[in-house]
Amino acid sequence: MSSLGTRFLLVLASTTALAAFVISTSSAATAPKTWKVALGGNNPSPGDCTTASTEQVKAVGHVTLILTATTFKAEIQLQHGLPKTSFGIYVQQVPGSCPQSVANGGMLTSNPAGSGSATATVRRVRGATSFFVQLVTAAGQAATYTSAHVSIKP
Repeated sequence: MSSLGTRFLLVLASTTALAAFVISTSSAATAPKTWKVALGGNNPSPGDCTTASTEQVKAVGHVTLILTATTFKAEIQLQHGLPKTSFGIYVQQVPGSCPQSVANGGMLTSNPAGSGSATATVRRVRGATSFFVQLVTAAGQAATYTSAHVSIKP
């Protein structure tokens, strides 16, 4: 084989190896981060987005918070809540999109036993470092249920 052909094969092999490395490291860097946190009656005041509650209350369910580079997703499981109640889902990110003036995550309606589930996905706010979910029975009211906060390093 000529030296030109050998160089071509070496360049091709190097390029292929580099492309495989870039693909594997970029997919690892964008893997979602997930936390399962309690959902309880720890209710900050309406519009209070900076104070994580320290109340010790019985959990009424849980929320799985999932962060990617571009989205914030909440998988909500209400297990022992108010029966036959509609809740606005407020997906909160601090700083950047809290407090919300409307339920940005849709609605969750509990059944006669006080159970229900919903999934809410919103755009992730660049620079946000604290994430949590609130279930609210009426706009402008204190949250009926608030998840534990998850904080990340910027």
